[in-house]
Amino acid sequence: MASRRDELNAYTFARKRMVGAFLQPGGGGNDEDAPRPIRAVLPSFVIGAVIVAGFGMWGVIKPSAPPNWDSGKFILQGKSSTTRYVILPDPTNGNKPTLHQVLNMSSARLVLSEGATVQTVADDVLDKYPRRGAAIGIPYAPDKLPKGDDAGATKLWSVCDKKGQDNLPSTIAQSVFVAAGADVKTLQAPDRMLGDGQSLFVQQPDLPGRPGSKYLVDNHGVKHAVGVLETSDTDRTALVTALFGSDAVPQRVTNEWLDTLENGDPVEFPRIEGIASKRSANSGLELSQPEEKRVGRVLKFQDNTFYAVGASKLYLISEFQANLMLNDPNVQEAAYGGPPVMGDLGAGDISKLQSKISKELIERSKNLPTQKSPAVNATGKTPRTVICSTFNGYDNNQIKRTVWASTSYPADIATDSVSAHVTPGHGLLYRALDGNGGDDGSGSDFLITDSGLRYSLPANSDGGNGGASASPNPQGGDKKGTNESQARLGYKSVNPQKVPIVWSKLVPAGPVLNTNTALQAQNA
Repeated sequence: MASRRDELNAYTFARKRMVGAFLQPGGGGNDEDAPRPIRAVLPSFVIGAVIVAGFGMWGVIKPSAPPNWDSGKFILQGKSSTTRYVILPDPTNGNKPTLHQVLNMSSARLVLSEGATVQTVADDVLDKYPRRGAAIGIPYAPDKLPKGDDAGATKLWSVCDKKGQDNLPSTIAQSVFVAAGADVKTLQAPDRMLGDGQSLFVQQPDLPGRPGSKYLVDNHGVKHAVGVLETSDTDRTALVTALFGSDAVPQRVTNEWLDTLENGDPVEFPRIEGIASKRSANSGLELSQPEEKRVGRVLKFQDNTFYAVGASKLYLISEFQANLMLNDPNVQEAAYGGPPVMGDLGAGDISKLQSKISKELIERSKNLPTQKSPAVNATGKTPRTVICSTFNGYDNNQIKRTVWASTSYPADIATDSVSAHVTPGHGLLYRALDGNGGDDGSGSDFLITDSGLRYSLPANSDGGNGGASASPNPQGGDKKGTNESQARLGYKSVNPQKVPIVWSKLVPAGPVLNTNTALQAQNA
């Protein structure tokens, strides 16, 4: 039986073996030996200290500025301050390179050669540069510029009028949208774009001495005046009732919104030869239903074709025209002697009267709607009173338009914003054209950014030479020629998209972007 001493020795031996298993044994060959803990961790401390010292030394010896940073080819940005600088030749000091603080990225690019890149330089290095000039640049020029491929991509332009409080012209809210990405899908949503059989009922601001004209706006962006100047008040009221209902009230809109629409034929009651002011005479047409042989009567064939009875002709008309005639007070009195009821025309009548059918009425107003078109902004439980005129590009040099209507704007906007809404992260280089896009494509070039302002891009650097002191020279030489500003900003290969001037001028204007203006000192 083991003694107490043997048990103690066995325990001590087992403990040393366990400690030795976790801590590397000593080199004496005795596996009872275990090093002191400091011997195991000391090499790790030494290696760590060497690594830290190495990083510290690299921080001391590494360059604080990239090579050739002062060559005048770069936009310089302070590492800590993020202030931007450029180096330009000073004509008053032998064209020696001089450091200038610059107000924004646009100004920096306009004074450097095209393709200039940004280099980060330690602020203390910039502070020690031997020659410093005045701060230069264009106040309020954009600091963020769209990428070249995005600036040349087509965008949707839409100007929206939102119904004002109590439908007062002075309370109309207007916003302009230049849409890309998800905003395009919103403006092209089928349940918000006007389709066939839909319209808007609007009224322009009042004119001196008379109320503003009322319009039907169709789904193609064509505005049709309701009546003409000579239309009587009775007929004008009857036209509104025929088109929109007796309770319809036109939505007040701005002249600027109306200017984006195409002018169409006015809406008038179709009048046919032989209709009287009182009781019309019988027609000379041979109809199977004698009671319909009255000049001015409206007949329907197989639910989709409409005709008006004339003295010696059967006039082909559209559903839109048929509805107007049935609501014409003159037709009601002369052809019906009371409330009108549309009659039916049989197949035998059509066959027998083929030589008598005239397309005169239906061809008289080709750009009028062809079917009844209730106004989505003046009827229904929830009228859609945010109405937008959208530019969809050109087709054979003709403006393509769509009309959008909803209860809110197509995108969220700031309530106090005075700028356009451009989809964030996007922009456009475009050419504003007066009228339809001709083959020459002449017009003024602009850059619009997601700041919501448009900036004129002149074809050369003229302008902006005034000032109390001489301006520095731009890098890359004085490129007198076309598209200089466009090239310096990085859009040399971008073809400006064509945009009608009536949409363009609704976007607030920012400063002109050109090289001479960007070189001007800003000492204030």
